[in-house]
Amino acid sequence: MRHTFQVLVLLLLGMLPACSGCRPTDAERAARERAEIEERIRDSTALVPYRALKLTVRAQGTGREPEAVTALWGMVQETAALPEKAATVEEAQRMAAVYLRLAVAFYRAKQTLREHDEDDFPVFLEHARRAGSGWGALSVPGYDAGMEHLFVGIAVTAMETLDQKNTFPLSEPALYEFSRAVPRPEWPGALRAVSRGGRGLTFLNAGYHYAAEEELTAYLAEVERLPATLPPLGNLSQETAQLARDLLESREFLRATGYFLRAWNRMQLKREEPAADDVDEALQSLARLGIENELTWWAMAFVHLQRERHAEAAESLDRLASSPYVDEATRAELQAGAQSLRTHGKRIPLFQKERAVIPLARALVARAGGVDTLLTSVLGEERALQMLAPFAWLERMQQGLEAVKPEEVVREAGSQGWDALKGRLGGGAPSASPAAP
Repeated sequence: MRHTFQVLVLLLLGMLPACSGCRPTDAERAARERAEIEERIRDSTALVPYRALKLTVRAQGTGREPEAVTALWGMVQETAALPEKAATVEEAQRMAAVYLRLAVAFYRAKQTLREHDEDDFPVFLEHARRAGSGWGALSVPGYDAGMEHLFVGIAVTAMETLDQKNTFPLSEPALYEFSRAVPRPEWPGALRAVSRGGRGLTFLNAGYHYAAEEELTAYLAEVERLPATLPPLGNLSQETAQLARDLLESREFLRATGYFLRAWNRMQLKREEPAADDVDEALQSLARLGIENELTWWAMAFVHLQRERHAEAAESLDRLASSPYVDEATRAELQAGAQSLRTHGKRIPLFQKERAVIPLARALVARAGGVDTLLTSVLGEERALQMLAPFAWLERMQQGLEAVKPEEVVREAGSQGWDALKGRLGGGAPSASPAAP
């Protein structure tokens, strides 16, 4: 009996090294997630109008425009000129007819996307230069299609995150853009870092946490390579010295952002201790910048809670709840959480909810005066209006397509695939009509 027991123990011990390889590594999980992202983008019905519009714009004037793209471009120009609301019955009927033709054009463009890709055509910057647009003056070393995907991805991510009405969900377009924004060695270091960070944030929001971990770790590596100390300022002009200080502050801000994002991703992976370590690093960078706001109070509460300093965590939540930029629902949750920590020492829902940091982001934007003010201060009034205009048009397009009846599309182009497309664009009951032959 003893001999049998010893044999079993030896067999189990021998199996342990082999079993350690039974579980996939983080790298293997990340590779699997990246493949899922590509498949999701390829099969996404929600991306049909977005990708079709981008392909339409980039193909214009090349002489290689697909027929469906040419038709869609005409519809885009026609709908962009429509008023926000119809003033008369006749105008309402005309607008309805236009949106019906737009729906049919989107439907027919789906097949085109299987045969053509926007990156087969010139980038937007080339079109802007030919058109004499102010955007055409942009000059960035290493500019290519990937970098343009990065810039577009930043825009759609900002709008999707800050749009409290959720008028036009942009998480799928953001995932599409950043999946293609792969940084190249010839890009400036700051843009390589921003690309990695954007990819990490987008993968995080889409639930691909192992791929996000890789991207955010690469982001932090890029940031850490940026200069961490000021050069001797004695021989520099005042303007150059100030630029050096600004660059150093930017590095600290990028560093704090990366550690916050990776911490949030690690929370989703239930890796609380590494997450708290990352938050600590982020707080150190913000302290060097002299920044104290809603985000730092939330971060301090999380670190205190993870270190089981419940009284300090409750105090940080109280400070956050007292902010005039926090909405009432969040304020009530924060106050209840602080009380729970004082009386029971329990983990509170604020640190468990997916994307619970969104109310904090909105509080920070409110502190800055709102998204319109924020964009204006960064881009200037003219370019801010240019940035916001497409999203206003997308909202009008969504509302117009919601009114389109499936049977009308069936009559014009056949119903196969239309129900799914219309459902993603704005809802509506499934069509009872049979598919066209």
